[in-house]
Amino acid sequence: MKNTILIVDDEESLRLTLKLRLTAQGFDVVTAADGEEALAQLKQHSEIDLVLLDINMPKMDGIEALSQITQLYPTVEVIMLTGFADFTTAIECLKKGAKDYLVKPIEVTELVTRVKTALRARSSENELKKLRSSFFSTFLHDMLGPLKTIESTVEQIKEGLTGRLSNDQAVLLGYIESLSERLLARTRNVIDLSKFEEGTIELNKHPLDLLTFLQAVSLRYEIIAKGKKLGFKKEFPSSVPQILCDFDRIDTVVNSLLDNAIQYSKSNGTITLGLTTTTFQQNGKTLNGVQVYVKDEGIGIAPEELDSIFSKFKTTEHHSSGGEQKITQFSLAIAKHIIEAHGGVISVESVLGKGSTFKFILPVQ
Repeated sequence: MKNTILIVDDEESLRLTLKLRLTAQGFDVVTAADGEEALAQLKQHSEIDLVLLDINMPKMDGIEALSQITQLYPTVEVIMLTGFADFTTAIECLKKGAKDYLVKPIEVTELVTRVKTALRARSSENELKKLRSSFFSTFLHDMLGPLKTIESTVEQIKEGLTGRLSNDQAVLLGYIESLSERLLARTRNVIDLSKFEEGTIELNKHPLDLLTFLQAVSLRYEIIAKGKKLGFKKEFPSSVPQILCDFDRIDTVVNSLLDNAIQYSKSNGTITLGLTTTTFQQNGKTLNGVQVYVKDEGIGIAPEELDSIFSKFKTTEHHSSGGEQKITQFSLAIAKHIIEAHGGVISVESVLGKGSTFKFILPVQ
């Protein structure tokens, strides 16, 4: 299978020359005259493996284009094309995600060598990711069996099948049960996340009245919040349209957001669970939706962390009057995949030291 290369440069003669040379080496080649055109080509040609990207161009320069390419197309390699005067800028581009750079005038043999080296490295990285993903998935599934056995064994002991328990034994057994439930839930979440990323997840969708569902959830979290010396406020309308969703997975999202709100709230603060109808943009269309939001008055999230708050295995550090706290957002990464798999959107607003509001919108069918 041929590799496809995108050449981006405002000099037409250079684009044509590089295209001829690379085509002669067996590559498929497409071209663009500036950053905006490059992004359009990437959107149109999903098979592009590598971009040769000039730094100085009209409309959108190479630096801005690089930023968008690395964000929108993280698996595509980028080699910068630069003049001698842009050498320092080229080094900065490497720090921002470019794989390599070439200085003009470009020597063809060196160009081909650099391109082939970058593509070989890309292929090796992809194979390593597949191997790691396969091992990780197998390992997690192997863990589920023993964890389920622990869960059922604890339940049998609690029911008295092995004899009456002392108070101390009951306390320790409750602790074991809590730990095993937490570990089992996290293992299932990791497996789900892997399936979402691989595109193999299957949603079991049925009509759901979100209002009734959230009212039931509130009963449990009102008790939990009271035990933590937190207020719990509900902001529900009299009715909302039904949605079509996978109940278990939406339940996971709502519980994750409420658990986070309780965990990172300040004492005597208030947690708000709300529901409303709204509209939102999806693929250029305006859709009707139902929005769920969870608001807390906790430690908040630093502005520089907001863009990556839904990233897998991302850990952020927050400083408050109570000292430094670390938040692992693994559950938020899962929540994002679940909501997007339902055709919805999820977002967060936050002020450091004052609290956060997480919102997700699901389309009304």
